[in-house]
Amino acid sequence: MFAPYFALDALRREDQDLLAEVQAELPPSAELGPIQGAELSRHAAIAGLCAAALAQPDDQRRYYLAQRAAYQGFASHAPYGARITLRAGLLDLTRREATARIQASAAGQPLAEVEVQYTILTDNAFARLFRSRERPDFVGQPLDRMPPLPAGELSLEDGTWTRHIAEVPAAACAGHFERYPAMPVAILMGQLSQLAGLSLGEGAPFWIPQASVEAHDFCWAGESVTFGARATAQEGSVTSSRVRPSPRSGRWAGCS
Repeated sequence: MFAPYFALDALRREDQDLLAEVQAELPPSAELGPIQGAELSRHAAIAGLCAAALAQPDDQRRYYLAQRAAYQGFASHAPYGARITLRAGLLDLTRREATARIQASAAGQPLAEVEVQYTILTDNAFARLFRSRERPDFVGQPLDRMPPLPAGELSLEDGTWTRHIAEVPAAACAGHFERYPAMPVAILMGQLSQLAGLSLGEGAPFWIPQASVEAHDFCWAGESVTFGARATAQEGSVTSSRVRPSPRSGRWAGCS
């Protein structure tokens, strides 16, 4: 995991927790708050795996593949782009798994809490599993921030918003991972949350009080991907949406 995907700043330890600061890199959208929930989740997942890496008894390189994540958001009046503080604490660590809880705050107020469960692979195990996906030419790139995905084809049919991207470019996977370009889950989830927001009406403001993600595979550079979102229930100002990528779901992941 490398820049620009890794964008934590002012890292420090406090007791057993890891603290870091981040700011929004994506342009503002209809989602309210100082940062989009998907982008915040990206930083939170990275902070969590860093906390796990710091607790390891050696400096061996490992990959932390996020299998499940639960997100709880809180309404915030902090302006978009405000500085955000992350506090990552390790809940459990074994040779093969780790669980971390990450709390985010902005302007001194709670912004979100994210709990992430990771599967841990050694460098050699990762290389064996994904040997066919290796691209030796894909190494760290001098970028300031994550590049966007292509716009793709957006459509609405029978209440379902979909966006199809014929080929995920390697550039959109910058820093994730060295020699193995895969779509970062923050980019994937950002697409899904945008589509879910469209179910409220184009341009309608929204925020995400809760979400859960379960990952089964990567979406690799060069593959096609289709995102879909459909509102399943609405009560007052609250809309529930079912969202899923197809044919593959992305996996939150990182390595140390």
